[in-house]
This record gives sequence, C-alpha cells and structure tokens, in this order.
Amino acid sequence: MLKRTAGLLVVALALFSVPIALSQMESAQPVYTYVSQFQVPRANWAQFSDDNDKMFVPIAEKFMADGTLVGWSTFENIVHTPDGFTHGSAWSSNSIAGLTRVLDELRKSSPRPGQIASTKHEDLLMRSTQYHASTVAASSGYLRVVCQMAQPTKPDDYAAALKKYLWPTFEDLFKKGAANYYGLDEQYVNNAPPSLRCLVITYPNAEGMDKWATAINATLGKMSPADRDAFTGATVPDSRRDFMARLTHYAHK
Repeated sequence: MLKRTAGLLVVALALFSVPIALSQMESAQPVYTYVSQFQVPRANWAQFSDDNDKMFVPIAEKFMADGTLVGWSTFENIVHTPDGFTHGSAWSSNSIAGLTRVLDELRKSSPRPGQIASTKHEDLLMRSTQYHASTVAASSGYLRVVCQMAQPTKPDDYAAALKKYLWPTFEDLFKKGAANYYGLDEQYVNNAPPSLRCLVITYPNAEGMDKWATAINATLGKMSPADRDAFTGATVPDSRRDFMARLTHYAHK
C-alpha cells in the first residue's frame, strides 16, 4: 500500500500541484492534486506516451490557461518494480471542483489504446497546505517523492521536524535553482493509513537531484545525536518508500 501511494503521490501531488511561490514553507491555500497512474507493458510505452501528448496535454493546457488548474504534469517512472506503475499524469487545483472539471472533460473521450493496454490502474487524491513553487512550463524534468508514515498518535510532529531541521536547506536549494518545487502532501481520500506523509520535489534536471542529495546529506551529517533522534522519532521505523520519475511535461503557476 505504501508503494502504491508513493508512486502516485507524486506525483502528485504535487507533482505538480503547485501554486504561488511563497517566501517560506508556511501554511497556504490548500492545493488538491488528482494523480492517475497506469502499469503499461513495455511494448506499449510509446503508444501510451503518444496518447497522453494528444489527449491529456491539450486539456491540461486549456484548464491551466483559464485558471482552473494551478499545475499539471505527465511522468514516466524511472525505477521500476514488478508490480509498480510505469506512467501517469496529475493535475492540481485550489478546489475539488477544479479537479472534477478536468476529469469530466477527459472522460468525454473513449479510453485510449495505451490505457486499454495497461494491466493496472490507480488514482490518488492528495492535499497540500505547505509548498514552495516557482512558475515553470517545461517538457523535461524529474520528480522525487519520499513517503513515510508519521507517528499515528502525533502525525503533525513529522511536518514540524522537517520544517525545523530541513526547510532552511530546502529553501536555499530552491533559491539556487536546484529544484523548482517542494512540498509536503497528505491524502485527501485515504487509500493508505491516514498518517502517511509524502515529501515531493521536482527538479529542472538531473544535476538538481545531485545537488539536492549532497546538500541534504550534509545537513543531516551536522545534526546532533539528540536532533537526529528527534527527527527520526517522528516517523514509523522502516516505513519509508521512494518514487522517482521523469517528467515529460509539467507546468505550474
């Protein structure tokens, strides 16, 4: 279940669900992200991507232009697992009604050949009130999602620990252009335990991922044993699941 949620989330979520840039990682207007992902046989990867370019992308661009959406993306998983998803798309809005407008438009057309060829499908609906984004529209990039179970009795402690120990590093990397979005997502519709939290980052290029990893490892290495215990103690041991994808199209305000 954690693997399924991690894959999607991202992607979602933010993946793409990104609104106005904030000076700090503070509580902001909620952003809702709908993530739809598929497990596609390798022989049908090109067909699925072509279908997305012809059907989903124009619809997403239209609703982005009229203000219904604040972000959207299409993505391809990089690190594959036997039962994992391979492709997906996501779109974000400040309202549930905005998400459903896009979904209704997509469903006016019959399922595309690439979708019909898929062997598995999953949708996620995420919500974020903590994020930092820059305005961008691009045809390439990378997505990284790190999902962990917060302590069920104190789920907000994980967000507080991230903000205390890592947000300054996140903000510095963001200002330097290593990433163009970072945010913390939770489920709006619970497909997994409600205490699941996912950190979502999008990068303009692979070099950005390297810079991010180097800086975060340096920050963690400087933490005192007490701070490290406080940070790791906010999550359930061994609950971390990761997701990495190539963004084939994405945009956010």
